Amino acid sequence: MKKLLLLTTIILSSCLTEKRAIKKIALISAKHPNVLALSCSDKFPNKETIEIRELISYDTIKSTDTLYNDSLINNEIIRYVYLPSKTITKTIKRDSIIRIENTAKVFLLENKIKELTIQNDNKTIELRVYRIIVMIFVILILSKIILKSIKW
Repeated sequence: MKKLLLLTTIILSSCLTEKRAIKKIALISAKHPNVLALSCSDKFPNKETIEIRELISYDTIKSTDTLYNDSLINNEIIRYVYLPSKTITKTIKRDSIIRIENTAKVFLLENKIKELTIQNDNKTIELRVYRIIVMIFVILILSKIILKSIKW
């Protein structure tokens, strides 16, 4: 009996609940923050995307005898087009957008969505069962009223 009690206490004490896991992570982050940071960065790396946009604004060019001259001013390429009587300017502006995505947050939100859809499915099943029960009671009550009103 003592061995059985000892065995059950060992088994129950070895269970890792959410609170114990949080305490262990807090202990690890206090004593060895580098290990925790390395583990998190390996499991959830940041996803970086670079989007390059190019904006070209220019006037119409409708001449066959044109002369082009390109120059770089303030990170913009400016093209001067010399016609026999007028100058047409073409401006090319390059933009780059760097987007950094936090994959750990995305992972947490996806798990939250899965949990909520499961809860929603369970609630809809419960609602259907309650509707069926209410319909059965309504049918029984109506049948009792109809049977009482009929004189045999």
